[in-house]
Amino acid sequence: MFEKIAYFVLFLFITVVFIFLAAPIPVLAAYNTTDIDINVSDLSQITLVPTYLNWTQIIAGTMGGHKNITVNNIGSVNVSQIYAYVDTLTDEATRPYGSSDASKYAVGGVLTIRNETEAKYYYLGKLEWNWTEDISSHNWEAVTSPVSWGYFRNLTSSYVWVVGNGTPTAGDPTGLYCNNTGSEFAIEDDIDTGDSTTRYPDDTTITRNSGDASYSFFSVSRSTAPLYLYCVAVSTNCQKIYIYDFDQRTTPNFAGCAEADHLYYGNLTPGDTIILKVDPWVPWGVPSGNLTRATLTVVGS
Repeated sequence: MFEKIAYFVLFLFITVVFIFLAAPIPVLAAYNTTDIDINVSDLSQITLVPTYLNWTQIIAGTMGGHKNITVNNIGSVNVSQIYAYVDTLTDEATRPYGSSDASKYAVGGVLTIRNETEAKYYYLGKLEWNWTEDISSHNWEAVTSPVSWGYFRNLTSSYVWVVGNGTPTAGDPTGLYCNNTGSEFAIEDDIDTGDSTTRYPDDTTITRNSGDASYSFFSVSRSTAPLYLYCVAVSTNCQKIYIYDFDQRTTPNFAGCAEADHLYYGNLTPGDTIILKVDPWVPWGVPSGNLTRATLTVVGS
């Protein structure tokens, strides 16, 4: 009987020990905290998507149809002003008229652009060259010393313009000085029909704002003019005019034109985007083939 009791007590003892060993042992956790700050430096940077656009088989005298470019602020500060320009002046360095070679013409010269909130497209950087022949039935009364004239070609319409020579540089009384004080620019309001009434350019509210070594910069404020709200840069030798609106470069000083504008005003915050719409407007008279490729530069500040 005693042995049974001893075995039972031993069994209970072993059971209690087993339960005690199997039970989890409470652990007291040790903890603390660390504060972390991060400072991001100022970075002004944008990207353009896509990085390549093309149009094919555009019929002269028509638009190619707009395509979108997304401007993304990938920097760390707001972008408040955006402007744009193309390299037309480099790509179309010589007068292309009279050639059947399409590569003589720059793609930039037919490109128009607007931002997504505006309705009107503007030429990015269109070149028009002097017309080496006389334009019959003309009237150059608007300028004092007419030395160069030609046509602004807008798809299927043409408008006659004329340039007047500027004040000679001291000590050099001869030559062409269309970048100097006194140079003039005038353009016809009506589409050219060959009649003298449509070949009477007007310089009313066309103002020469400034000039540098390369150009005179004119702003067109006459609402009836085909280049209303545009800037026109007339070359020193009077042989070409550069038509633009969103070119804010200062070398040459295209920003010196009073109508020089920005594509975007506001606060494009980091990570935000805007859409630019680009459309080629190919006028009558451009030969078939590939025009010289343009590079579009968009600048944000």
